[in-house]
Amino acid sequence: MMLKFLVRQQKIETLEREIIASDQIAFVTLKFTFDGDWKKFHKVVQFTQCDETYNRVLGTDGLSCLLPSELHAGAVKMSVFGYDAENTEGLRATTVPVTLNIRQSGFVGDDDNSPIPPTPDLYTQLLQKISEKGKDGKSAYQIAIENGFVGNETEWLESLKGIDGKDGINGKDGADGAPGQDGIDGRDGADGQDGVNGSDGKSAYEIAVANGFTGTEVEWLESLKGSNGRDGVDGKDGADGHPGKDGIDGQNGADGQDGVNGSDGKSAYIIAVEHGFTETEAEWLASLKGADGKDASEVDLSNYATKDELQKIEENAVYLENLIKNGASISYTVLFEASADALTDYGENIYTYYNDGYCSLVGFVESYPHFCCAENDFALYFNQTDFSWAGTVFVLCLTPVALTSSMHLILSYTVGASQEAEFYLVKKIDKTGAELAQYIYEEVQAGNAVTLQFKWLYFDTYISVMQSLENVPDKEYYLAFKGTSDNSHPMIKSIKFMKG
Repeated sequence: MMLKFLVRQQKIETLEREIIASDQIAFVTLKFTFDGDWKKFHKVVQFTQCDETYNRVLGTDGLSCLLPSELHAGAVKMSVFGYDAENTEGLRATTVPVTLNIRQSGFVGDDDNSPIPPTPDLYTQLLQKISEKGKDGKSAYQIAIENGFVGNETEWLESLKGIDGKDGINGKDGADGAPGQDGIDGRDGADGQDGVNGSDGKSAYEIAVANGFTGTEVEWLESLKGSNGRDGVDGKDGADGHPGKDGIDGQNGADGQDGVNGSDGKSAYIIAVEHGFTETEAEWLASLKGADGKDASEVDLSNYATKDELQKIEENAVYLENLIKNGASISYTVLFEASADALTDYGENIYTYYNDGYCSLVGFVESYPHFCCAENDFALYFNQTDFSWAGTVFVLCLTPVALTSSMHLILSYTVGASQEAEFYLVKKIDKTGAELAQYIYEEVQAGNAVTLQFKWLYFDTYISVMQSLENVPDKEYYLAFKGTSDNSHPMIKSIKFMKG
């Protein structure tokens, strides 16, 4: 069995994948194709399962390896590491981990089979690669016969000799050699004899005559003096400029007229009457006072926006506000609430579906740590660099909720765009874990789920929106929704069902 992968920069993409059973582990070959950035690296494939790590050496030209024999049924994280041994700065590369799922096999091996040896350590694997020798190749004469040569080996050797070449052109003189070493100092020579006194040199005047001067020495001396220069002419004074004319004085403007007194505006009570209020002014003033609120322990108001914000959403949001103002007793079924304990409280009750398939919330944040973390107040965030552009992430809530048409879905989130979103209700079934998550996802894809549609609304702060369930038949349902890692990228703080 062979699984094929493409390693491009820091991503591992699946080219061919088959189902791996636990009885096949030691016989599964993983073949890798690397982009140009990885060619210079020595490569090691790392497998992690249950806090245990196993390594397989590929080497600079290596492309494949076997799964480590120590692996067993369950999820396995796989990543590739590379290092450049010739780079003095220790150049390294690594990929984002991907998940391999190994199924429990229904077959049991024969008792006579020898136990599979453990995976050698990295040092042993490197020694094995160094000691590996390839098979003897064919001789050049054998290759020549295969390509059509007719004759014995001696004749083939003679055929390799070419015709004597012509004499080559004389080469150019070589460059000067390097200077030789300094020679040994010579002995002091004998003192030389005194030289003969030199004759007197010619005077400057004699040199001038020799070069054509025809006058006396006095005349020659006079000829060396230059003539006096003439005095320069005095410059003329410039003419005075003309004085500018005085400007004309401006006229005073006329006084403005007094404005007309404005008419008195309508009172708030009169405006209320014009919009349908039928009682007295005292009754109108009394109507402005809301009823006393419930104790904070009875009604959770932390996730709701102001009245002005709620009016921008839809009419049922105003209905929700009125319920709270009038002191209605409200209770919730909570599917998710952002907090420091979110991964503990909901880690196995919420599953996701992305490129790696179905994964619990705890497992998903290991591969995509920005999805639910302290940086995002432990909200579900759909905008991170690990996601591809416009990549879709399904969130599958495994907690069933008994819904009635009088209930409402309350969603609290921040950051988003005015874009259609899909929430789905899938009927309850007797499944759990990843099997249940797969059932919910397949029901949504098959169009068997109840669809709740609304728009993400752009808000810089958390806002709560309310979705009516008046058209939903009374049953137990699972909630599922999807987010897109583009301009919608909601950061979801809480998911609740408000009981009617």
